[in-house]
Amino acid sequence: MSPRYSLTPHLEGLARHELLISACAACGSQQFPPKAVCTRCGSMQRPRWSRVSGDGRLWSYSVFHKTYLTDFHLPSPYVVAVIELDNGARIYGNLVGVPMPSLRIGQRVHAEFTTDDQGSHLIFVAADKERT
Repeated sequence: MSPRYSLTPHLEGLARHELLISACAACGSQQFPPKAVCTRCGSMQRPRWSRVSGDGRLWSYSVFHKTYLTDFHLPSPYVVAVIELDNGARIYGNLVGVPMPSLRIGQRVHAEFTTDDQGSHLIFVAADKERT
């Protein structure tokens, strides 16, 4: 059975408004979530964590019309996206502030952090939106 790796470094980074992604200790391939076995080189070394910019492209998305999680409420409908970061790793997140008719695969996005009563949250916005 493969060991499972903790997301604790990633979550601690989010609390500091930093996006941390795991990377294979042997070949440097960035992967998220961390893998017990590197999908590129097969190494079983414990992954390293590094800070990334959060810049990337919309790789895929789905529009949700129902709220499933109660701890972070987005008004319906909302977009759950797969973002391909510029370093190659893919991460899930909410894409906000983009009118749904204008969503397009490949459009540039970047990570931002919001804070509410429940804490800090990572979101993605269109890259042409002014950064906060």
